[in-house]
Amino acid sequence: MGLMLEIQPSIGPALVVGGGTVGARKVTALVAAGFRVTVVAPEIGPRIAAQSGITVQRREFSPSDVIGHSLVFACTANRAVNSAVGLAARDAGLPVVVADSPEESTAFSPAVHRDGDLQVAVSTHGASPSLSVQVRDRIAEALGNGWDGRVDAARAAREARLSGKQAP
Repeated sequence: MGLMLEIQPSIGPALVVGGGTVGARKVTALVAAGFRVTVVAPEIGPRIAAQSGITVQRREFSPSDVIGHSLVFACTANRAVNSAVGLAARDAGLPVVVADSPEESTAFSPAVHRDGDLQVAVSTHGASPSLSVQVRDRIAEALGNGWDGRVDAARAAREARLSGKQAP
């Protein structure tokens, strides 16, 4: 069992190794969260190629690619490459998600429901991403929409408490 954290983009840039479908999902989530993203892959799929605001390096992975990054994702269809990415990241002390090997991962990507600044994350500790998605979807349905206003009100009340002022 691990500890679920919300990692802020200020931690530093993210590296995604792999240009296919899984890599595209990671890139989309990272960009939406505000991360600077570099993708390294010899072939880049259309979803990544269409993504603006990322750096793409069309080439094979090198262990030195992890240098300068704070978060690493190994998302290729090649077991040996994913293993090499995981090893390089772990050796550098970086959190790494190895898409095809929970055992080699030091972090996992939860299934996330977002409504404004409200985020609800579900993880199976890498055992079954599809089950995480199913549970996330059920929670999202039960919650419904419109939480962004509640989060804004809670933020204002907390800020007022912390500053010693009464909440409006």
